[in-house]
Amino acid sequence: MKLIHYLILAAAALSFGACNSSSDSPSSGTYLDIVTLKSTDQQGSIMTFRKENDSPLVTLSCVQAFSKEQVGKRILILYKPIGGLAHAQSGDVTVIQAGTVFGSGAAPVPAIVDSLNNWYSDKISYLQAYRAGQYLNLAMQMASHPSVAPKKFECYVDETTLDSAYPELHIVFKSNAEIDQQELGFYGSYDISGIWSRQNVEGIKVMCRGYSGETVTIEKDDSSIIKPIE
Repeated sequence: MKLIHYLILAAAALSFGACNSSSDSPSSGTYLDIVTLKSTDQQGSIMTFRKENDSPLVTLSCVQAFSKEQVGKRILILYKPIGGLAHAQSGDVTVIQAGTVFGSGAAPVPAIVDSLNNWYSDKISYLQAYRAGQYLNLAMQMASHPSVAPKKFECYVDETTLDSAYPELHIVFKSNAEIDQQELGFYGSYDISGIWSRQNVEGIKVMCRGYSGETVTIEKDDSSIIKPIE
């Protein structure tokens, strides 16, 4: 199966997990998750993910094969479990669509504000950010063109805040067009284990330029010890 470059979905389909819970809908029982592609060959693929925080590791298998270049990276899949499995249960699935995500599971890029024009970014009208094991997962609604990738999308960690209780992660987005824009859903996943494991860290702040200035704070507590690397 060919991965769609930065799979874009309608803004209404942004949320992770169940895409549609209506029992009479054609899409009932389909789910949307960011997963790590562990292996792929002609026989199929193995993927893993955690639903949220330090929930149990879920392993999914499918008959679809993907590019071997994506092994070890994070991808977004729209899928349907086989045999009536509930969401976030290990088992066999049918992948309906799959695509790359911003970051692909890499660590946030270290930077300082002076080098990035005060984290200047086009506006992000909606941001969902949460931790899933070692990863920060993002779902965003932004004005862009559906057939052209944004000019820029990056997640930076402010180096000057790494020794603080709440290091700051800044999302910088620049659209691809001046006209013919529409609100679209984009996704990202970044490895924050190097930040989260610091003894001084009590949580992280995920920041972006929204219509009212968005900040999502993800708290760390005694139980928030990242599980072994996926």
